[in-house]
Amino acid sequence: MKIQLLTFIAVLFLCSACSVNKLLSDANRSFDRKEYFKAAEQFRLANPKVKDKSQKPSLCYKLAVSFQQLGNYPMAAVWYRNAIRAGYKDSTVQLLYADALRGAGKPEEAKLIYEAQLNKDRTSKWASNGVEAIHCIEEWKKIQELYLIENLKGINSVTNDIPVQILPDQDQTISISSSREIIPDKKINPATGQKFSGFFTSAFDSVRQKWSLPVLLNEPKIFNSPDEELTLNFDPQSKMVVFCRMNQQAEGPAISKLYYSTKKDGQWSVPELIPFTGDGADYSTPMIANNGKTLWFASNRAGGKGGFDIWKSGIGEDGSFSEPENAGGDINTMGNEIYPYQKPNGYFYFSSDFHPGIGGFDIFQAQKINGVKWEIQQLPPPVNSSGDDLAIQFYGDREKGFFASNRKGCRGIDIFSFYLPPKLFQCFGKVHDSESDSILSGVNIRVVGSDGSSKQVQTVNGRFQVDLNPESDYAIVVFANGYLNAQAKVSTRGLHEAKEFEVDIKSVPTNRPIQIDNINYEVGKWDLLPQAKQSLEKLIELLQINPEAIIEIAAHTDSQGDDQFNLELSEKRAKAIVQYLSEKGIPEKQLKYKGYGESTPLIVTKKIAQKHSFLKVGQQLNAATIANLKNKSYQDIALGLNRRTEFKVLQAANNANSK
Repeated sequence: MKIQLLTFIAVLFLCSACSVNKLLSDANRSFDRKEYFKAAEQFRLANPKVKDKSQKPSLCYKLAVSFQQLGNYPMAAVWYRNAIRAGYKDSTVQLLYADALRGAGKPEEAKLIYEAQLNKDRTSKWASNGVEAIHCIEEWKKIQELYLIENLKGINSVTNDIPVQILPDQDQTISISSSREIIPDKKINPATGQKFSGFFTSAFDSVRQKWSLPVLLNEPKIFNSPDEELTLNFDPQSKMVVFCRMNQQAEGPAISKLYYSTKKDGQWSVPELIPFTGDGADYSTPMIANNGKTLWFASNRAGGKGGFDIWKSGIGEDGSFSEPENAGGDINTMGNEIYPYQKPNGYFYFSSDFHPGIGGFDIFQAQKINGVKWEIQQLPPPVNSSGDDLAIQFYGDREKGFFASNRKGCRGIDIFSFYLPPKLFQCFGKVHDSESDSILSGVNIRVVGSDGSSKQVQTVNGRFQVDLNPESDYAIVVFANGYLNAQAKVSTRGLHEAKEFEVDIKSVPTNRPIQIDNINYEVGKWDLLPQAKQSLEKLIELLQINPEAIIEIAAHTDSQGDDQFNLELSEKRAKAIVQYLSEKGIPEKQLKYKGYGESTPLIVTKKIAQKHSFLKVGQQLNAATIANLKNKSYQDIALGLNRRTEFKVLQAANNANSK
C-alpha cells in the first residue's frame, strides 16, 4: 500500500512538472513570436507553479519585456525588479529596469540606476541619455505648460485608437487606426489582446463642436481585411495611398509590410507590395511628404542604427519607389524611432524611446541646420508624458493637430487633440544719441526676423514697440538722419513662455568725433593691448551694418614730451587700429587714419563734465587750462583725457527713409 501511494505521488509530481514545462514552452513560443499579450498571460499563469529557481530569472525577465512592449511600464518595472532579485545576469537589465521606472512615472528611482550604471561605464550612451532625460523631467517641472490638449473621448474606445492622418482633401476629417469591437471579420491579436486593428474616419461637426463617432473607412475599398492594418497615408493629391498590413506566419512572428495603391480615372488599383519591404524585416508608419516625392517610414531592416529606424524612399513620377536611405544618426539611435511626420515647412517629427525624454516613447521635433545636421528637440509636456506618446499629426504648418498616448487615465492608447495658443513676445525699445543721451523721435526702425518677417515702425518720444513671432532671431535696425545705422538683436528661439524684451539703442552721430573707450598703450608704444581689441568689437559691428560709411581713426596724445615724437607716435597708433580693423574684415575703403599728436586738445562734453565735476562743458584742455587745475591728480586726469582715440564719420548714407 505504501509503495502504491509513493508511486501515485510520483506520478502527480511528474504530471505537475510536465504541466509547468508545457506552460513555459507555450509562453516562450508566444514570446519568440512577439505575441506579448499572450506571452504575459502564459508566464503569469506559469510563475506560481514554477518550483525550479533556475527558471525564475528568465521567466521574470520575459514577463517584464512583454509588459514593456505592451506599454504597461508599472508592471514591467515590477518584473524587471523580480528578475534582478532572482539573479538575471543580462548586462542591460538594470537599464531596462530604469527605463520602465521612468515610464512608470518614477524618475527619482530611475536616476539612481542610470547614475550607478554610468559610474560603471562612462561610455554608456544609454545611461548618459537616461541621466539627461531625468534632468529634462526636472526642468520641465519648472516651466509653465503651453500646449492645450484634450482627450477625444467621443472618438476613443476601450481599445487602442491612434490618429493616422488628417485627410488631405477633407481637413475636418481624420482617419484613425482602431482595435474596437465593431470591426467585422477580425480575430484577436495575440500581441495586444485586442482585435486586429482597422481604419475608421471621424468628422468634426462645426455646429455641435464635437467629433463624430468613428465609422469604418470604406473608400477606397481595399482596407479592413481580416489582417492587422496599422497605419495609412494618402499623398497630398489623394492619388496614392500607402498602408501597413501585418502578415501572419505559421511559424515565427508576424511581419508588417507596406502596400500601395494608386487612383486612376476615379478607381483605386489593387494594392501592391512595395518591393523593398519583402525582405523579411518589419515596415510600418508610412508618411508621404508634402511634395509627394518622398516616402518616410520606420523599419528594423538591415543597416540601421538600432531597433526601428526612420528611413526614406523617393517616389518616382511613374509611382516607383527608390531603395531606402537611412535618416541618419542625428534622428536614429540604438533604440526605436517610429511614426515619422514632416510638415510642409520642413520641420520633422518622430517618436523615440531612446532620445532623452520623459518616459516610454516621446515625440521629438527635428530641424535641419545649414541643410546638413538635424537639431533634435523634445516637445514639452503636456504633449509628452511618462507613457508612450506617438503618431503626431498637424494641420499644415500650424501648431495644432492630434497625437496618441497611453498615459495615466487612458483606457488603452487614446487620441488627443493639441493646440499651441500664440505666445506673446513684445519688444520695447528706446533710441537716443550715444553722446548727448538725447532721445531721437520720429526715426525709422526696421525689425527683420529670421522667419522672413519684416516690420517698420517709428519712435515716438524716443520709444518704440513691436510684436515678435516665436522661434525667430531678430535684427532691430535704427535709421536716422545725422546718425549711423544702429542695431540691436533679440531672439525668441527656444522660449516656452511669453516674454517682453527691453532694448536700449544708442545711435552714433555723424557730426562730431566719437571717443573709443579703453584704447590704451604702453608708454611710447603703439601695439594694441587685449582690452583695446575688445573695445574695437563694437566699432567693427557698427561698420558692418554701415557698409557705405567712411570713417577716420584719429589718435591724440597729451602735451608732454617732444611735439614731433608725439605726432609720429599718434600716427602709428591710428595706423595700428586701421590695420586691426582690416584684419577683422572691414574693407580698406571704409577706413582712413590720422595722428594729431598734441595739436587738438579735448573739448569737454556734457558726458565728460558729468563724470569729472572739476571740468566745465566747452572747456578746452590745453596746456594752460591743465596748469590752472587745483592739484596734480586733476592734472593727471586731464592729461589722460587728451590721450584718446576717436573716430569721426567722413561719409555716411542717408538712411532716414530706408525701407
